[in-house]
Amino acid sequence: MGEFVGIDPRWAQEVIRRMEAGKGVLGRTRPGLDAAIDEAGQDWAGHRGTTAMRRAWEFYHESQQDLKWRVDTLEQLVPVRERGMLTGAFPFGSETEAVLAAERTAHAILRALDQPATGAGAAPETATGAEGGDDQADGEEAGDDQADDGQVGGEEAGDDQADGQVGGEEAGDVMERALAGGEGKTGDPAYAAALLATLGPDAFTRLLSEHAASDTDGPAEDAVPADGGPVGGRVLAEAFASAERTGRLGDAWYELVDSAPAGVLANLVTLAGQSGAMLNRVATGLLGRPPAPGWSPRALIQAYERDPLAFQQLLAEHRDEARVLLDAAAGDPGCAEPLASAVHEALKPGAGVDGLRERAWRTVVRGLGATLEIEDR
Repeated sequence: MGEFVGIDPRWAQEVIRRMEAGKGVLGRTRPGLDAAIDEAGQDWAGHRGTTAMRRAWEFYHESQQDLKWRVDTLEQLVPVRERGMLTGAFPFGSETEAVLAAERTAHAILRALDQPATGAGAAPETATGAEGGDDQADGEEAGDDQADDGQVGGEEAGDDQADGQVGGEEAGDVMERALAGGEGKTGDPAYAAALLATLGPDAFTRLLSEHAASDTDGPAEDAVPADGGPVGGRVLAEAFASAERTGRLGDAWYELVDSAPAGVLANLVTLAGQSGAMLNRVATGLLGRPPAPGWSPRALIQAYERDPLAFQQLLAEHRDEARVLLDAAAGDPGCAEPLASAVHEALKPGAGVDGLRERAWRTVVRGLGATLEIEDR
């Protein structure tokens, strides 16, 4: 377990900037010092000067990294943004500890994912290149999956891995339990980013596809159950949100968002609150492609009901996609209430930016006309 931390993010960022300035001074001084040492040759008396300068630079750099990790983690753990001191109990004592724990969890998941599914309830494999990242599990030590994150019940990694079982358990059960090991830890962005990096986009897509197929009663895109479905899906979506908000996602993950199946994207934005920028990226990508059979806008409308400012931006800046969404939602009785709520919150006086709100109003009026009656509450 980690520690209880209290930080004022604004002042912490100021300290980080000042340390960066100190690194700049040291960096600019070093060439002149090196030239003076070369010129003096054997007569140079300050033999430890360069070592002290290097150590000072490294101290600044390591302190910056640690402080940034702490600020990022606190801002993910504290749900309400407030000025001043933020406090929280960290799941890990250091960034390194978080990364190692995430890698153990991911390797346990990959080993279970690599086993053939058995039984009538096995989810179908998707056509998304699901093997991605599985090779990372090869050659891992047997003890990797015995940590407190995503452990495989103490079984040796190689025991009884035939017939879709790991250590006598169904691979799906082991995988779900490994994913559940990340619950409450994805608020640490280092853990979240390492979990995603070790899994890889293909395995992530396959896992979220299986949750999309099993977490809902109708088409995977329609909705997410009231209880949020199995823990594993939430862990994956929360890890993505945490890593994306703190700038720890690589280009491959944004490419995934642009090409993943609709059911995967529906789960991504409903099982965890994504940033407004990511929500709009998902929405514009989905709404700009031909709809899949049985597609429903419910997942997007539910996500926008929770983030009306992102909805305001979509309405104002992506009018074509917004009209597609409004038209589809107007024809779906299940969207009526959440759509009315999302539109009201996005367009009510004082919401967001005045200019954006006015442009969003025009999109709604032109897109829906008299189809949707907006209650002036």
